[in-house]
Amino acid sequence: MNPDIGNLVAVTQALDQSGIRYSLGGSGLMLSFGLTNTVGDWDVMVEAAKDQVKNALQHEQIEEITSGDYPFGTDYKLVVHHSHLPQVEIIGGLSIYTDAGLCRLPSIPSSTWNSIQVGSPEVWYVAYALMNRSAKAAILLSYLKEVGANKDILNRLMNEPLPDAIMGEIRFLIET
Repeated sequence: MNPDIGNLVAVTQALDQSGIRYSLGGSGLMLSFGLTNTVGDWDVMVEAAKDQVKNALQHEQIEEITSGDYPFGTDYKLVVHHSHLPQVEIIGGLSIYTDAGLCRLPSIPSSTWNSIQVGSPEVWYVAYALMNRSAKAAILLSYLKEVGANKDILNRLMNEPLPDAIMGEIRFLIET
């Protein structure tokens, strides 16, 4: 059964109307690529200021929540409450600390699914690997090896303080 995208569409339309660039990430991204059937919530990445996002979503019930304990260094996280699930989480400036520093994971739309901007599988491979969600990282890495990866995005990610194992996979993807 496909998850209800009504809440997600309402939020992304409001962001679009306000000129806020966003991208769907997490399990929603994986669903859009046919890599999973389930979604716990909709992760929407933005790089806009929190007040700008709140203003765009002024007609929604929004709650600011903790963006996560260390190693997360995300600027902010908002939950848009609806009576229907899955809920929508707005992630402002997704960042994760590594041993070498703060890794900033950009919101880069790479495709469209149901009129929703979908993020970069390259970015989400790195995000899941840094979060130690190895099963999801492995699925995305396998997908990128099969369909090819965006070398510009990979080169951008190589400028971040990534662990050697992730950097090695990125180099492999660039060379293939």
